[in-house]
Amino acid sequence: MSVARRATRADATIGPPAGHVPPPVPAVSEITYKGYRIEPESYYVNNTSWSPRAVVSRKTDEGWSRQAPLYSTKTTRFATRDEADRSALDVARAWIDTAVERSRG
Repeated sequence: MSVARRATRADATIGPPAGHVPPPVPAVSEITYKGYRIEPESYYVNNTSWSPRAVVSRKTDEGWSRQAPLYSTKTTRFATRDEADRSALDVARAWIDTAVERSRG
């Protein structure tokens, strides 16, 4: 005995509605790594993807000195801000590791 089912199309929307831009609040506001502050600031590229970006700051006598934003050199886009922020944190940590090594050298 076989059972046949009629396929129906779901009317659910996948992803954010067209024109919707998620709020700018990141999942992680900032972390400190080897004396530097990393602020993930990934940004919404289009209706389906996020691009990784982070800002690295260094502590000075006057407070935090904000450096230029760091972008991933990869063209990879991510479905969620959390994924993009994790990638941005990896890029920032690698940049900091290089900066620390240069200062020792």
